[in-house]
Amino acid sequence: MLSFQVKNLLQDPSLSIPVKDTWQIPTVKVGEEVYPCLSDWEIEGSLRSVSGEAVVFDGTVKTVIRMNCARCNKPVVYPMEVTIRQRFIKEGSEADVSEEDFDYLYISNDRVDLNETILYEVQLGVPMRVFCKEDCKGLCPIRGKDLN
Repeated sequence: MLSFQVKNLLQDPSLSIPVKDTWQIPTVKVGEEVYPCLSDWEIEGSLRSVSGEAVVFDGTVKTVIRMNCARCNKPVVYPMEVTIRQRFIKEGSEADVSEEDFDYLYISNDRVDLNETILYEVQLGVPMRVFCKEDCKGLCPIRGKDLN
C-alpha cells in the first residue's frame, strides 16, 4: 500500500514524489453493493509541497468493474478513471485550508498515507447506476422478459 515520508518534501518545495502502484483489489464495496473488479487498480500521480506545512497528492486510479444494467439487469463492464486531489497538512500548522476547494487530512510523523484516500475516492467514483446501452428498454413489467 502507499505511505510516504514527506519531511524532505516539506523542506524543499521544488521536490515532488512520483506515485505509481498497482493494487490487486478483488471488489469495490459501496454501501451494501459489492462490485467485482475485472482489472488491477492502476494508481499514478505525485506528491508535491504547497508550503512548508502542506502537501498535495494529485493522481488518478484506473480500473474496470462489473455492474448490472439498471434497466435490464444484464452485466455491464464499466471502466473507471477516478481523479484524486487530496491536501495533507501538518497537525497544528498555520496552513490556510479555507481557501482550498478540497478537504484535508493530517501529516502524521512526517508521513502521508494515501491508502484511505484512494479507497474512499474510488468508492465515490462508482456510479449509482449504469445502462447496458443508452436506449435500453429494460424488462417487461408483467412477464419480466428483456425488451431489448
